[in-house]
Amino acid sequence: MFSWQHIVWLLIDAILITASIILYKKHRPSFNKVLNYCLIVCFLSETTKVFGTIRLVPSADGSMMFPYIPNNHLPLHLCSVQILLILYVRFSSNTKMRETILSFMYPSCLLGSLMALAMPSIFTTSITVDQAFTSPMAYQFFIYHAMLFALGIIIAISNEIDWKWKHYGYSMVTIITLTFISLYVNSLLAAPTYLNGELQHVDFWPNFFFSYNNPFNIKYTKLWHWYLYLLIIFAVCAILMFICYLIVIRKEKKKK
Repeated sequence: MFSWQHIVWLLIDAILITASIILYKKHRPSFNKVLNYCLIVCFLSETTKVFGTIRLVPSADGSMMFPYIPNNHLPLHLCSVQILLILYVRFSSNTKMRETILSFMYPSCLLGSLMALAMPSIFTTSITVDQAFTSPMAYQFFIYHAMLFALGIIIAISNEIDWKWKHYGYSMVTIITLTFISLYVNSLLAAPTYLNGELQHVDFWPNFFFSYNNPFNIKYTKLWHWYLYLLIIFAVCAILMFICYLIVIRKEKKKK
């Protein structure tokens, strides 16, 4: 984290994000057109990720080979879920639900992509730091998250939403619900080892939504340590999302 390669990528992302916002303010394209561009980036990103992570794995007896994508690369992280949300708001005619989802996308795109760019997991799960400019996976990761950050800002400055404090409540309920669901998904996709029907240890877990393990590799020794970790991340999330909504709601009041 924060190697010279990482810093260079952050500078590139800052330029891309700034250019995107300037172009949006200058030309003011329709919001659906913005979403079309985002979907193109999403398609290129997922295509690159699939063909960059898929590998041939032998069967237990070695007689066959199967293409396999590691579980942690499934599009079930907070940033990856945005692809489905972008698809929905682009093609949905349900105005109320569309506004609710956009209001959730605003802070989750901003905060989720910011955390991903600050702590790029790609350097520990997919490539080495030395491959930061030679691997397509690096371009996929940093350009996709830059797009999400720019989209979050565009949602905030567009006139797509009549910002209310109820949107903050809806978004908190949504993030808590998704995190709770991730507990099931993480357990379902984990690789536990049993002996005589009793769980011995877990060899792998995908850690979607960081609900199983913290990104700082702080070790848990008691179950209540994990409970405390969940409480902390929800508290931090509530504070940061409150700040995000405070900005747009105050701006909305001044406009009126």
